[in-house]
Amino acid sequence: MIDQAFLLENSNLKVVILAYGATINSIIDKRLQRELVLGFDEKKDYEHSDKYFGCTIGRVANRISYGRFHLNQKEVQLPINNAPHHLHGGYIGFDRREFTCKMTGNTLECTYFSPDSEEGYPGNLQVTITYILQDDRLIIKSRCLCDQDTLVNITNHTYFNLDADKKSITSHCLKMSADRVYPVDEFGCTFNQPFDVLNTPFDFTVSKPIFECLDSNHPQILTAKGLDHHFEVSGEELRQAACLSVEDCTLGVYTDKPGVHVYTGNYLNGDDIGFDHVPYQKQSGICFETQYVPNSVNFDTTIAPIVKAGKIQEHLTVFEFQQMSKR
Repeated sequence: MIDQAFLLENSNLKVVILAYGATINSIIDKRLQRELVLGFDEKKDYEHSDKYFGCTIGRVANRISYGRFHLNQKEVQLPINNAPHHLHGGYIGFDRREFTCKMTGNTLECTYFSPDSEEGYPGNLQVTITYILQDDRLIIKSRCLCDQDTLVNITNHTYFNLDADKKSITSHCLKMSADRVYPVDEFGCTFNQPFDVLNTPFDFTVSKPIFECLDSNHPQILTAKGLDHHFEVSGEELRQAACLSVEDCTLGVYTDKPGVHVYTGNYLNGDDIGFDHVPYQKQSGICFETQYVPNSVNFDTTIAPIVKAGKIQEHLTVFEFQQMSKR
């Protein structure tokens, strides 16, 4: 087991969390005796990979156009680590930080202090990510407090694959509680022209195989080389955003955030060798990155994740794993 790895376990699930990046290393369904996520046996593989396997993303998930935004009439310039944009918190984001972890029963509290100007972001930020294993659910709570106005859009970047062989997620079925989706530019940065999913390949309001979307010639699928898009989920309370299913199990994704960015592992290329010596190829995993609308600070500050000084930002995401009866 990797150093500073913490085990949460009950009769249904066995979950391993790493202090490094507050990373979800493993989720095993004990009923199926099956690993449900992509991951590694060695810490060095997380350190050497640039694909963000299972980690906590921060301060801000996704891309910020040209690494710039304005806050309180001041321009903030962030490092350009995914040219020409800023991605997932910078060169050394939360995914590459060691969290301080405290375990109580099946609850793991992971804390990190991000000093003022780290990766260009203003303010001293205290972050707490809490993992709770409860029945067939893994609950993720995030809590952030800063001494200056700042931008915070934390998410988790776990790649799920509910099949035993981990070859592809394209035959998984997906249902989304979303009527609108945001487009991306040629470099993957979200811009403000959300469109209705009706009569497009992005319509997952009724469950369907993912390949039906990925195999389409929709310009946005071609631009992103697959799904790499933010789906808007109506409501503010904890509600289901997505449901992923295979023949014998389902993953329900619940969140109180405004939406979920769905990424079908389009840039996995076989370079990362994971559990059981399996090379993770293109679209061998799918991420459900619950978050605010990416890059919204640059086109609609009313929906941007601006955290005011001294005000706590708290959010909740739940991954629920259920078995299905074979017919």
